[in-house]
Amino acid sequence: MLVVAGPPGSGKSTFFPISATGVDAFSIDDRCALIVGSYRAIPPVVRKAVSRECERFVEEHIDGGRSFAVETTMRTLVSVRQAESARSHGFRTALTFLCTNSADINVERVLQRAQAGGHAASETEIRAAYAAALANLGEAVRVFDRCRILDSSEPWKRPRLVARAARGNCMLEPGAPPWAASALQIDPERG
Repeated sequence: MLVVAGPPGSGKSTFFPISATGVDAFSIDDRCALIVGSYRAIPPVVRKAVSRECERFVEEHIDGGRSFAVETTMRTLVSVRQAESARSHGFRTALTFLCTNSADINVERVLQRAQAGGHAASETEIRAAYAAALANLGEAVRVFDRCRILDSSEPWKRPRLVARAARGNCMLEPGAPPWAASALQIDPERG
């Protein structure tokens, strides 16, 4: 089980497209756009139905013992609970989490993406997803077998690794940004 996670506008699809993982993959945004015909103005009822479809996709792959990848904002703990289920069925679980130094960066990126025809979200939704994803990161690190936490704040640059975890043991990289230390509840002086 591979999960690529982070708030909207963190660069998940740009830097770690799940379609390139070589396993069955499900992107809620892509599926919604396929149904609606656009990434713009996806009705909440469609997003909710597709979220349930994604949950079925995950359950079927876990029950069938088949590798898979999903993308999520991690605004809820659904992917963490799915990782617990996958591990109990013998899966190895890996999380790649991207975030920026500020929700302001994410708001600006999503606005630019929407203006270019990509998936849009309101400023309120983006800020709420940003806060929730960081709040849920600590629990995710405790559950997933392996985690890579990356900072994608720098425009046009590949995200940089700021922390890694294996089976709940987390270590900050030198120069990790404050958001990573805070979300992971690690004293940056002790790493």
